[in-house]
Amino acid sequence: MKTAKRVLAALLAALLPLSLAGCNKDGGGKIDIPANQTGNEDFQKNLHQYIKPDHDFSFVETDAGYYMGYSSLYYIEKGTNKVTRVCAKPDCDHTDDNICNARIHARYLLFGGESIYFVAFGDPKMVRSVKYDATDREDIQELKSNETSASQSSYDQAIYHRGYIYYVSDDVLYRVKLGGEKDSAEEIWRPENAGETEIQNGIQVVTGNEIHYTLWADDETLYFMVNLLTDDNTSKDVLFRCDLADLGVKQVWAVPDKENVGEWEETGVEVNQWYITGGSIYFYLAGNGLWRTELESGKTEKLADTGEKIPYGSAVYSDEYVYILNDVPKFLNFSSEPYPGSPFRYDGDTFFVYKLDGTFAKEISITSLEGLTDTTSIDLLLCDSEGVYFAATTESFDDPNDPNLGTGRTITLCRADFETGEVTQICKLR
Repeated sequence: MKTAKRVLAALLAALLPLSLAGCNKDGGGKIDIPANQTGNEDFQKNLHQYIKPDHDFSFVETDAGYYMGYSSLYYIEKGTNKVTRVCAKPDCDHTDDNICNARIHARYLLFGGESIYFVAFGDPKMVRSVKYDATDREDIQELKSNETSASQSSYDQAIYHRGYIYYVSDDVLYRVKLGGEKDSAEEIWRPENAGETEIQNGIQVVTGNEIHYTLWADDETLYFMVNLLTDDNTSKDVLFRCDLADLGVKQVWAVPDKENVGEWEETGVEVNQWYITGGSIYFYLAGNGLWRTELESGKTEKLADTGEKIPYGSAVYSDEYVYILNDVPKFLNFSSEPYPGSPFRYDGDTFFVYKLDGTFAKEISITSLEGLTDTTSIDLLLCDSEGVYFAATTESFDDPNDPNLGTGRTITLCRADFETGEVTQICKLR
């Protein structure tokens, strides 16, 4: 999927240039990253929404800035949006995985203590850390895996919450204390246990199918979304709740059926991103609206009708706002017609911003991003109280009609400011 994404494109005009904010990616030697920073020990919910089978980005937040994992580890300073590669080793050229502090090769960044922790690729799976000021990378602990499994799931995931790491290895969900011994990991759930956790409405687990987890935490509760098969052999996302006091697991939500939310697009119910806070799940249905379900009572309500403004669109949330980009799903960017089932979205030019209660807040145009030239698709990364971060991908082609003849690819980290509507290119990442 990742390879396919890198050859997909949308031809846009190159009209309005943007200024590029400070971008010091070189690192090496003394760099200006604060050593003393603090962060929230709770799961950082608004930073963990870009979770896809082929995703590249991961974030954690401190009081001073954001740390971003994307091929290498970067620090984004709040206020200035200055980007610095997180390596303070003298004369480091950032090419050697065994030497460079920034070359972490990890999908999941974890906050904890006085360092940035991350789950590194490899066998065995290892938790490593690097200091906030880009010094002292070290191995912290090895993660227990499902040794009876013959498969290696490509959807393994990990989050940090209140002193524990919750992670998936070979389709089994575990928790372990940060810095804990490998064998101290507790098993929370595995697909074979689905029948014991109140699977409802014809939802079942089919042995041998790879399970796609998405992990979440909200106060004293762990949630995990699992993509399962139904009796009619179609897939459906099902949400489970785990009480962290006793690790008891219960099914609490599933993607709604058409008759419960109405018709949209062509493929029926397809939730485009969701967000859990305050015991409720918020979800966006492309071409339909913003919805909320109270997980304890099961009460579902439509918060806002977005269909007239946004025929398709993708969304990203915080505890205050929902940003929806009016992009269009297409099988290939050269396709002339929308393809609702496609994970790839193109041609978005406006953010429609809603408060979390469904009240419309404002529109933010990003048409100035046409200055990125040639081809652009956009991935929404995170939003906070002041704006939204997103990644704009551009492609160059020898032949615009043949996506296999690509000559270059650039990903630019961008931000749209909520108050001013200003769109800024922060840094070119590749």
